[in-house]
Amino acid sequence: MTVKQDYVERVRSFNRFYTQVLGLLHSKLLKSEYSLAEGRVLFELGQVEMAVAKDLSNELMLDPAYLSRLLSRFEKKGLIVKKKSSDDSRRQYVSLTSAGEVELARLQDLSNSQIKESLSHADSEQQKQLVAAMGDIERIFNSGKSSRETLVIRPHKSGDIGIIAYKHAAFYSERYGFDVTFDAYVASALSEFVLNYNSGKEYLWVVEEGTTPVAFIAIVMVDDEVAQLRWFLVDPHLRGNGIGKKLLSEAVEFCRSRNYKKIILWTVENLQVARKLYGQFGFEVSKTKTHEIWGQHLTEELWELQL
Repeated sequence: MTVKQDYVERVRSFNRFYTQVLGLLHSKLLKSEYSLAEGRVLFELGQVEMAVAKDLSNELMLDPAYLSRLLSRFEKKGLIVKKKSSDDSRRQYVSLTSAGEVELARLQDLSNSQIKESLSHADSEQQKQLVAAMGDIERIFNSGKSSRETLVIRPHKSGDIGIIAYKHAAFYSERYGFDVTFDAYVASALSEFVLNYNSGKEYLWVVEEGTTPVAFIAIVMVDDEVAQLRWFLVDPHLRGNGIGKKLLSEAVEFCRSRNYKKIILWTVENLQVARKLYGQFGFEVSKTKTHEIWGQHLTEELWELQL
């Protein structure tokens, strides 16, 4: 696809701006004694218990000889320890010492303080917009896909119910032509769920990308032995990264932990992606009914999973 030169220039301009915001044009990172490259290595070592030196070079795109000199300086300062592999003497493992962990924590505190200071002028809504925009930037540069690492699964909170109702209404209207009676159906059921919420037997999971809710699933109590799975929706741009399977797994395990004997769910026969996933988890169709509903002629299906 052709990219306009104006867009190229705008991205370059943003890169210059952002490196200035983070202070990456200075010779030392966060006004510390460490260079940017040294800081990157410390941050990377802090993510794993033990790293392979060659992998560090590839991951951080650093020249192996330069990385070797840098690690030697860290070793002399007592920040890291090196260890050769017992299987391959050419393979060298690197890990932080307790002193290295303390130094990394200091750099992380400096980084957190810098970012907080940079955002201190922005109100809470502006901060949310910024984080959401960063998620968009990351996703676009990642070929339109979000990695699982950028997603956070949390319980529902105030404000989610309206978002879930809107997301369902917009998705099914655009994709399947459902009319406004579907909006009312979803909103009414969600309202009833909140008003009668049983925290011991029910749960509503929300997946956030940055600060934006992008996927949902809920378990609603029918009776002491039967649970109903409801409001299972994953934004289309997240399809294929496993988050739907993760949510369904969480819901099934929740039901087992609450001593339910069976999970039921209603869907329609043309939702092929969801139906395939339900089948993979052992759900089976137990009942169907074809009728006019939500402005469409649809066949609804009742699926069941015995626990």
